[in-house]
Amino acid sequence: MERDWTRLGAALKAAREARGLQQAAVAESIGVKRGTMRNIENGDISRVTPTVRAYARTVGWDDGSVDAVLAGGSPTDALTPHDPEARDAIAAENIAVAVAEELPLRIQAALREGPLIDTAVINLPSDDDGPEGQMVVIVKGRNGATPEQLKRALLRWEEAEVKLRRTDSTNTTDQD
Repeated sequence: MERDWTRLGAALKAAREARGLQQAAVAESIGVKRGTMRNIENGDISRVTPTVRAYARTVGWDDGSVDAVLAGGSPTDALTPHDPEARDAIAAENIAVAVAEELPLRIQAALREGPLIDTAVINLPSDDDGPEGQMVVIVKGRNGATPEQLKRALLRWEEAEVKLRRTDSTNTTDQD
């Protein structure tokens, strides 16, 4: 069976653009140069490499999608729409890639370090009309942490999250 490399490249590019990801940001996140990205997107490749699979994961495809597209099929999203935790984790990774150039260098470095433990979007308290804004929290574990250490970090995060989610109404006093 003939493999359609041009079709694969076009599908990866379309998936990247649909997620609002810049070519340079994806290249950096998977550790390749933009020229490699151009070659993949133009179909100027002749085999499935770890880089191609990393690109597919970055745009949210499951592990079998590259082979499916090469054979004339369609990619499958790695996430099920009913899995909010996994969706949040991928969203956090995509945000990190998409806005990496807009974030301070120390935040960029922190996003690359350690395993992802959890993510949250927390509304900022407001007076009347709903939240004034939101904060995005990305909780990362320490590089080389054991599963037990990651579990303890998750428990500490869950305690902190409860405090962060409290509204300002719990901190106000009654006035006569």
